[in-house]
Amino acid sequence: MTYTVTSVALHDIMQLRVAVLRKGTPATDCNYPEDAYPDVVHFGIIHEGTVLATSSWFMKECPELPGVPAMQLKGMAVADHLQGEGLGALLIDAGSALATERGATIAWARARDSAMGFYERLGFVATGDGFIDGPTAMPHHIAVRML
Repeated sequence: MTYTVTSVALHDIMQLRVAVLRKGTPATDCNYPEDAYPDVVHFGIIHEGTVLATSSWFMKECPELPGVPAMQLKGMAVADHLQGEGLGALLIDAGSALATERGATIAWARARDSAMGFYERLGFVATGDGFIDGPTAMPHHIAVRML
């Protein structure tokens, strides 16, 4: 099957965000302050009306590389039954293209340690000290990809 990344509305991706990113955590909401940024783009991969994968992208300085033009990736979620099938890579490619178009020289994310293998396979590098994310109580690192 061929998948296509498109720009989607926030309300279209919220159910998948909650299902994937809040599973097994104390949090039940998956709204981010950055969802209100004027430059935010929510990407989705949709098949037969169902969102299968999503990520959100916006310009925001990386705390590990201050002063560098940067775009942050947030809310990366792929339906459980499709993880490992390449949908996440398609989203990263779309977001990286958007970041380059907007003048960013890096893309970065607050990546769960459990997902670092995925990010590393796509050219991201963990930087700085690890931390526990508040909403999920899970260990994270800042992951950075040079564009």
